Amino acid sequence: MLLFCIVAQAQTSSNPVGMWTYNCPEAPYEYSTGKAEFKLQDDKLMLVMFVGGTQGQPVAVTKTDDGYLCRFSIDYFDITIILKPDGENLKGTISSDDWELAMTMKPEKKEQSN
Repeated sequence: MLLFCIVAQAQTSSNPVGMWTYNCPEAPYEYSTGKAEFKLQDDKLMLVMFVGGTQGQPVAVTKTDDGYLCRFSIDYFDITIILKPDGENLKGTISSDDWELAMTMKPEKKEQSN
């Protein structure tokens, strides 16, 4: 008899797949908080941002030596997100040619069922 086990991996800053909440305190109010999802799509790490109640398109995430890099365009801006592990969180910047804002991401708490 074979025993099959499914092992769930914890969502961490070194394995970011899952939902996160983000905070950019210096951004305009409607963009200052929201959700983001890291997911694997065709064996590539992707990021989907949920901004102002709207889901963005998945964009590729590059793993760097010490974090993650993501580039995309939205509302006529070319955006770069650079995130580095900070404990279980991710911390870094979101920027364009004209501005740069601090950004923090925290893993979304999962409800436990009994």
